[in-house]
Order: sequence, then C-alpha cells, then structure tokens
Amino acid sequence: MRSLPVSLLWYVCSITLNALGNSFMIIASLGSAPWAAAGENLSSILPFSIGVCIVILNVCSFLLSYLMKIPFTVAMIAKSMALTFVFGLFIDLFVYLHHMMYLPENIWIRFFYLVLGLNLMAVAISIYFQSSSVYLPSDYLLKAFGKRFNNYTLGTILCTSIPLSISVIIMLFQQHITGLGIGTILFMFGIGFFIDRYNRVIVIHTVLRQNMSG
Repeated sequence: MRSLPVSLLWYVCSITLNALGNSFMIIASLGSAPWAAAGENLSSILPFSIGVCIVILNVCSFLLSYLMKIPFTVAMIAKSMALTFVFGLFIDLFVYLHHMMYLPENIWIRFFYLVLGLNLMAVAISIYFQSSSVYLPSDYLLKAFGKRFNNYTLGTILCTSIPLSISVIIMLFQQHITGLGIGTILFMFGIGFFIDRYNRVIVIHTVLRQNMSG
C-alpha cells in the first residue's frame, strides 16, 4: 500500500517534466515535438491556446484509436482524458511563465533551451512508461498503428505523420513556418537515444518493489 503514493509522485513528476520540456522547445522556436508543433499551428488559426489545441488533438487521437479497435474501459478513458487536460494546462502554464520571466533571442541560448527540452521530455517519458498503465491518447494511437501493421517503426512514422501533416497544411495556408524545424527532426530521430540512456539510470519498478518490501 505504501508504494501507491510513490508511484503517483513519479507519475505527476513525469507529466510535469514532459510539459516543461515541451514548453522549452516551444519557446526556443527551433522546432517542437510533432504533436506540440501541430498544437502551435492550430493555435495560430483558432482562438485557443497551444495547450487547449494539444488537448483537442489528443481527443481526436482517442477517437481514431477507438476506430482502430484499441479496447478501452470507461475508467481508462476517464483517466486518460483527465491526464490530457492536466498536460495541456501544464504546457500553457509553463509557456506563460516563460513569457513572464524570460524569452531568449540569442540563437545559442535558444539551442540550449531546445536540448534542455529534449532531455526533460526523455526523462519524463522514461518515468512515464515505467510508472503508469494509463497514457495520453496520442500514445494509444501509436500503439494502435503499431498493432495494425505489426511494426512499431512503421507505426511511429505513420502516427507522427498525422501531426506533421496538420502542421504542413496550416503552414502552406498561412505561408509561415510555425513549430517545425531542427528541433522536430532531433525529437523524431534522437528522443529514442535519450530515452534509452535515461532508462539505464531511472528504474522505477525497482524503487517501487523496494518500497513494497520495506
């Protein structure tokens, strides 16, 4: 029983770090993660914040996952949607704090923000997948594509092509690049490398087992 608060603490930590990492990449303006980039582009044409647009995208991901026959319980849907709203709220909060405190203009500071954001997200994802069985809807969509094609490499490409396509269409319409850049490329091809490294030093289940037996 004592392991439950520890597990919850790890879970909250992962969501907070994920949102913070996304906010650093957004503020760097050198390219965000695919879903955040789509949220930025939607925010540029809709009267909503980036966080709210990310929530909208995740709701759509949930619907698409359901159409692709991913089984959900009512509890899973409720928990995942609650997680989505908290995640979107945290992103808006951190972006707001950045605007209030400091917005970097120097390219090297912006690049530092980008690398810091990538690392924070990698730490968050490492903790996130070890400490919970309830995920963001976009993660269920990735699972749906991976199962459909029996290949998670292809599934990842197809899943990320959705937010990337949304971003490209909006950018073509507006004739202005928003959210996509070197940061997007580094995320797509480098986040797995960072996660693998952090998985070697962050072992949540070992900690939880020690708490259970203590």
